[in-house]
Amino acid sequence: MPPPVLSFLAASRVHGQGARAVRALGPVDLDVGHGEFLAVMGPSGSGKSTLLALAGTLDRPTSGEVRLGGTDLASLDAHGAAAIRRRTIGFVFQDLNLLPGLTALENVALPLELDRVPLDQARAEAREALAAVRIDALADRFPDDLSGGEQQRVAVARACVGSRSLLLADEPTGALDSVTGEAVMRLLRARADDGRTVVLVTHDASHAAWADRIVHLRDGRIDAEVTSAGERGSWP
Repeated sequence: MPPPVLSFLAASRVHGQGARAVRALGPVDLDVGHGEFLAVMGPSGSGKSTLLALAGTLDRPTSGEVRLGGTDLASLDAHGAAAIRRRTIGFVFQDLNLLPGLTALENVALPLELDRVPLDQARAEAREALAAVRIDALADRFPDDLSGGEQQRVAVARACVGSRSLLLADEPTGALDSVTGEAVMRLLRARADDGRTVVLVTHDASHAAWADRIVHLRDGRIDAEVTSAGERGSWP
């Protein structure tokens, strides 16, 4: 079997030291496979965002390892981590982080351009990504000229552009109405069906139901897990 796309090996994240130390996550053992759609749930402060930050090289574990395609992410210097984020990891943030001065096409092409992909190629791949989320007709519009749902589609396209194999989504439907939120979930499900690995942090059980597997965090640890094969652990 091929190695997991993403692995947490007794990974922990502790903030502070001594009496003021706060354990945000761990220890956690978790594998996420190629093309798998994983949903992460749990109450506020359970470690969901910390897990996503470790997976995306935005933070490092205090102990244990986080591996992407077999590579220990903590072994990367700042340049290497930035390259991984540009080439392998796509993010969909709750606040989207679209640049208001760039069109939808330019926002999606930006990660490729930063990776020195020729401009014509970057724009062509960006247009393909926008077409995949059915918003290429609005490629020349600026974010302020798009609806919330349209902006969300642009953010998903930017996360998927190029050859990125891992898509991380942090409460991507939090500011959307139920109809638009479901449309975004269909897009994430389609990305997984196309072979991307998707990790979704959500508080909404109806959105988590789109995933192949759900893990529930409490106090920084996995305390329940549900897959298509049935339930493991005691679901809260």
